[in-house]
Amino acid sequence: MRIPRKYASLLIAGVAALGLTACGGDATVENDPATELSSVAPLTREPATTETESETSTETEEGEEGGERSSTSAAPPAPAEPLPQDGPAEEIEEIPTQTVQRTPGEEGYLTQLSEKEIDIAGVEDQLIGAADTVCESQESGNPNVIVPAVAGQLIEQGKTDLPAEEVAALIESAAESAYC
Repeated sequence: MRIPRKYASLLIAGVAALGLTACGGDATVENDPATELSSVAPLTREPATTETESETSTETEEGEEGGERSSTSAAPPAPAEPLPQDGPAEEIEEIPTQTVQRTPGEEGYLTQLSEKEIDIAGVEDQLIGAADTVCESQESGNPNVIVPAVAGQLIEQGKTDLPAEEVAALIESAAESAYC
């Protein structure tokens, strides 16, 4: 027996209406104090025991005569350093200075360049990188394109008044004596 479409639609609508009324009228969320969440107790962590502590206590318990268990337990772990806490942002008076530890070779290389009328302030890392490419290009036999580019940048940044070819030659000779 087939149910006509007209009756099937009414049947589905009726079932849906019954389902909605079964939820009840109090199903909406309101900001009543009774419906607010209560606070949750903070979580605490138990001190973790290591495998060696567990094995030691098991051996002690089993190894005593008469099956007696030891009344002493493993020593409690040493108190850990306090965890860092987030706090509000604070205004700083001045920017902290950063110091970079350089090797004696790097210091010697940079000193050679600064003695040859090249201002190295702020470009030390780039100059050290260029020095690394000098040694690599000598080992591989490939031409070095980095040193002339760095020499041009030093001139454009106003770090030296020397011609680009002379700056490149200074970088290469200082790198060879310090690194290669």
